Amino acid sequence: MSQTSPTPAAGSTVAPIPGDAFAPGRRWRHGLLVGLSALVGFALYSAGLRGDTLSVAVIVTLCLGYWATGWLPDFLVSLLLMFLLVAGTSLGAGVVFSGFTSGAFWLVFSGAVIGMALAVTGLGERVARRLAAHCGHAYGLALTGFVAIAFVLSLVMPSTLGRIAILVPIVLSFCDRVGFVAGRPGRTGLLLATALASCELSTAILPANLPNLVMAGSAETVLGIRLGYAEYASALVPALAVVRGALLVVVAMWMFPDHLVAADLASSSPSPATASMSAAERRLLGALTLMLGLWFTEPWHHVSAGWVGLGVALLCLGPLRLVNPEAFLKQVKLAPLWFVAAIIGLTAAVDHAGLADALRPALSRLDLAQMSATSAYLVLVLLSVVLMFAVTSNAAPALFTPLVPAFAQGAPLSMKAVLLTQAVGISTIVLPYQAPPLILAMALAGIGLRDATRFCVATALLSLVTVLPTNAFWWHVIGLM
Repeated sequence: MSQTSPTPAAGSTVAPIPGDAFAPGRRWRHGLLVGLSALVGFALYSAGLRGDTLSVAVIVTLCLGYWATGWLPDFLVSLLLMFLLVAGTSLGAGVVFSGFTSGAFWLVFSGAVIGMALAVTGLGERVARRLAAHCGHAYGLALTGFVAIAFVLSLVMPSTLGRIAILVPIVLSFCDRVGFVAGRPGRTGLLLATALASCELSTAILPANLPNLVMAGSAETVLGIRLGYAEYASALVPALAVVRGALLVVVAMWMFPDHLVAADLASSSPSPATASMSAAERRLLGALTLMLGLWFTEPWHHVSAGWVGLGVALLCLGPLRLVNPEAFLKQVKLAPLWFVAAIIGLTAAVDHAGLADALRPALSRLDLAQMSATSAYLVLVLLSVVLMFAVTSNAAPALFTPLVPAFAQGAPLSMKAVLLTQAVGISTIVLPYQAPPLILAMALAGIGLRDATRFCVATALLSLVTVLPTNAFWWHVIGLM
């Protein structure tokens, strides 16, 4: 019997291959996104944008559209972004492919190695058992526990990328321990709540993330305002850490409902958490201690977290004999690496193309003199949220902070209050690409872009009616407004 496929009859329709983004019935999607990007380009051209600034804006609009809709696989959008930037602008490969030389890219790689080492040696399971004993009896309790851990860790570890690299493998081990296997809503909820808590709640602690440091450094250099650790925390922790943390837990339970039962715990390994550690576990614990020690002392030795992580990953793959290199190569997925490299390249392209500089003249004309204190506060917070769509959270303070004197002129807010409004906005992540550490967490945890986008949008919208008014009320109480 012939094995050739039959030719479809005339007039019949061929069902699209699953995952075929260019099937005849789906091609309109690409036309729609290209058309919308062209309209954006025309509007920006009419507004005076030219050259690389205009090209980068159009390319970023197109690729963000694909990422937001999921109409192309993530890795394909990543490659498309890099191709269009390197072929359609004069920025050069050094800028477009800068993601491959960044510490964040290698933290994804090293995080995958460390995560595999935690699983292979059993150290991750040991930590997960301890956590399960305290937080594994209820889904809401587990969410609250990991969100709290993410915030407490920001008090002692100033690198968001480092906190993500440590926490995600532990959360994965915990999920496996309590029966939240891949595909369970509870697994996605725990991972997203922990990841977003690591990014957002740390905004309330001055040295805990890069945007805060950019803001503080710019404020001292440009404005002559020195932000103190205690005054900064007292102004922002109640709303940006406590209320926002509770919001993350509630939204995770609502969007990814799940429950823990006794059978979940009973189905996992019954070995006691008090059993003595194996030699492999001790070697891994020593490597992790070394890594944390080097991360904490980065201000003295100036070796970034990414290179420290890469060195520890090489120890795990090599002399410590914790991870088999061949087994690792079979399990590692390249798509998250492309995604992280593309996002970092996007940020670099926006910066080098001068998109922020193009926005500055329009922003400086914002007049707050005729507004009430509350109205001015809301406008500035929403402005900082909008800026992150164009320049991401890391770059937004560099654009916002120099404009503070112009915003504060005649405004019913003090210079310091105007400055701190951007912290409220920076902690409101609407889309994953706005926070590079969140991209790292998604890569390490295997979180889909659609789930992450839904969660970010939901928490951002709800924060407008919870976090923002609570923070305004608190500022009234302490006299900042």
